Amino acid sequence: MKKKYVFVLTAALGIFMVQDAYTNSGGAPSGNGSPSNGASCDRAGCHNGPAVAGQTVSISTNIPANGFKEDSIYQITISANNNGSGTDRMGFAATVESASGHEGTIIVSDASKTQKIGTRITHTFAGISGSGGQNSWTFDWNAGQAPDQTTVYTAVNFANQNGSTSGDVIISQSFALNKNLGIGLEEVALNKIAAYPNPAIDLLTVSSSTKLSGPFKVLSTDGKSMPIEALEQAANHWELEVGHLPSGLYILSDNAGNQIRFTKQ
Repeated sequence: MKKKYVFVLTAALGIFMVQDAYTNSGGAPSGNGSPSNGASCDRAGCHNGPAVAGQTVSISTNIPANGFKEDSIYQITISANNNGSGTDRMGFAATVESASGHEGTIIVSDASKTQKIGTRITHTFAGISGSGGQNSWTFDWNAGQAPDQTTVYTAVNFANQNGSTSGDVIISQSFALNKNLGIGLEEVALNKIAAYPNPAIDLLTVSSSTKLSGPFKVLSTDGKSMPIEALEQAANHWELEVGHLPSGLYILSDNAGNQIRFTKQ
């Protein structure tokens, strides 16, 4: 019987400091908030702000409704909105974990606003400045061998810019990720290829732990074969031109029958 784990994230994933506010310009420090250590930064000696007064935090992904697949890359976005309460200074930190600890691999997709420190992702100095009371941070996540109900944990600091750790509103949020468990033996090969960025705009990089062999074939969801140009970077690393493809979902396969799905924006 499948076990289900529930975590409670009690507060922030770390101090966040901004010169005249406390949202750490170098990113949130480790040791605060994730289920693997249980610490909270909403405490004496750290942030001890007031109760939430309209501020909201949400987590969204491009994982399809039928769940994520192993060794596939997905996009995760953390969004913060002060809803007219406080300043535009906001910082965050996030991890992706299961009951066993950190899962998959976090990948920085926007180096101007985010940075990876260990197994977590947090803001950069440029990433603390919101606009119109809102801010958001996007990163990629390679699912690896993550189990069902792996969860994204995040905490956002809405800084009041008073020059101290007092008065900052801390909101934590979590988002459980469903895994696609209906994978048949014929689809095993599909999960051994990684494709990124996914969704793709102009170029799609395909990699595998084993050798990939061209030529590649792309099929649309209605079964139509689409032309594709691929440049081999290494035996298990290819770069494909997809800018000419209409927006939609596709299945990419190599000459050996290995497959992966990707989305063209």
